[in-house]
Amino acid sequence: MCQRDAALALSTSERTLARLRANGILPIGICWQRKNPTNKNSHCLYNLEACLDVLSGQAKAAEMETDLLAKSEKKEVTEE
Repeated sequence: MCQRDAALALSTSERTLARLRANGILPIGICWQRKNPTNKNSHCLYNLEACLDVLSGQAKAAEMETDLLAKSEKKEVTEE
């Protein structure tokens, strides 16, 4: 799936997809690959299912972290 279609399907912008690739959040070879791997300016092709798995995992991890922080703050308040 091309970048424009992937951005539309993921409800994000093409620039955000590029940023997610650059930051390593979307791993190469799993979530995306270049149409011509030897050319760094080649178009990117996305595996939408893998992208959704990775991004939902990120969201779940952030939610778990928020829950753990909230629980630890509650303990600190009740211990005083």
